[in-house]
Amino acid sequence: MDVANHLATRAEADYPEGLVARLRELGVFGANIPQEYGGLELGSADVASLSYDLARGWQSLASLVGTHLKLNREVLRSGTPHQKETLLPAMATGRHICARAYHEKGRNDPELLRTSVEYRGSIGVLNGHKDWVTNARHADRVFAIARGGDQTLAIIVDPQRPGVHIGDELPRPGMLGVSLAEITFVDYEFDPDRDVLGGRGHDVTDSIRAHDMSTYVTRALASADVVSAWAVQFVRDSAGRRPDVQGAINLRVGELSIRVSAMRAVWHEIISSSGRISADEAKVFCSTTLHDVVRAAVVLCGGAGYAGSDSTLSRHYRDALALQVVGAPNDALLSRVGAQALASAD
Repeated sequence: MDVANHLATRAEADYPEGLVARLRELGVFGANIPQEYGGLELGSADVASLSYDLARGWQSLASLVGTHLKLNREVLRSGTPHQKETLLPAMATGRHICARAYHEKGRNDPELLRTSVEYRGSIGVLNGHKDWVTNARHADRVFAIARGGDQTLAIIVDPQRPGVHIGDELPRPGMLGVSLAEITFVDYEFDPDRDVLGGRGHDVTDSIRAHDMSTYVTRALASADVVSAWAVQFVRDSAGRRPDVQGAINLRVGELSIRVSAMRAVWHEIISSSGRISADEAKVFCSTTLHDVVRAAVVLCGGAGYAGSDSTLSRHYRDALALQVVGAPNDALLSRVGAQALASAD
């Protein structure tokens, strides 16, 4: 799958239909789905390697696939037998590529969501507004997270049915190609037994709060590896031939290498589930350090790093900004880590 050729020959903001089709052929959308449902049934380490390879090529593809794989896990964990039998084969082949509509501005806990479910006889009705939905404009199914009484429910939505309004593409500096838009639900009707993940009344509050940050650690390391390698190769081919600046270059490359090595050490801790560092801590550290890595690489490479026919550095620079806010904003994670540290000190 030639991601580099795609990016070189098409506008970065265009939806990568050809790459998505190739991912379907390779079975990537079913990477973590058991073979009995048509998936590849890869282990967690292999799924992490897959995420790493996708992020090296293009963060947008890693985002699209990562969202889908998380929903695979949710259906496997919480789906009814009927939902598993009907959803998972379609999700494994990529016939149904899925999005998750969770985020609402200023509301960082599922119990605070305004999007709501009510029941009118035997029919469920969904109303509300969601911000920042990845793959919103191209998803075949949307898992909308809403409050139903004192429960948090995941409603499996067909975006082609009445009551679903998908907004315009949201302007942003990076993470282009894969759609990012708002979705509004207005009296969207659904079957409470068939279309609520886990069945009528199944509460996903704990699952939402336990949202795994490890995939963002993987994506940050992948980007750092690409950026560091690009910068080192550039220095070897050009500025590294200048003896008058060799000492300064060695220092800057040394800084890059140490930062990337530290990120890799943290990533290995997460992949091995050692428990010595939490996924929240790792996400904050690696996404923040990635920003330092790409900024240092751009400065090291000068004009060639900032502008040129090869957009590798500038694209990773723009995408790195998003990794500090996707999944959960770093400030929210820092607050949670700080609260846990204070509690454990009692």
